[in-house]
Amino acid sequence: MEILNKKERTNSFLLFLLMFVITVGILFSAFFFSYKLPWKENAMLRTENQKIRYEFLFQKKFIKNLEQVDNLIDSLENTREGYFFLEQSINAELINIKCDIPKDSLDDKSMYENLVLTYKKLMDAKRDLKQVENAKKEIDDLSEQLNESEKEIGQLEKALELSRRLRN
Repeated sequence: MEILNKKERTNSFLLFLLMFVITVGILFSAFFFSYKLPWKENAMLRTENQKIRYEFLFQKKFIKNLEQVDNLIDSLENTREGYFFLEQSINAELINIKCDIPKDSLDDKSMYENLVLTYKKLMDAKRDLKQVENAKKEIDDLSEQLNESEKEIGQLEKALELSRRLRN
């Protein structure tokens, strides 16, 4: 007994097998892309997270260094004389901080450089203010000496006038 529609059955089976393989292939490719792409995305997110973490740690270190410079600048106000050495120490610290700024791994390194420049300007302003205060004290001292000298001159003029009268 021979099957009458063997050729159609074989063609139908092969067509079914082809459609089954295509369907399974589509399912496996969808599974592969849904499984493989998150790995790439996760790897990309990990590198971005490391970059953000690095920048956060750098910010902490940067702020700590700036706080030390801030303390030195505050001590600049309290020194009466010899603030040149302290000013040089502050400049050296600012140079070290600026050199520690990474060149390529930060998103906005100009912000850090601007902070260093702002601290430099603050130090210069405090130095100028200190010099103005010293000049004001010196002016007050000289004014006081001038007033005392004018009083002495007045007394000497009176004594001179008195001695002229006594001579005549």
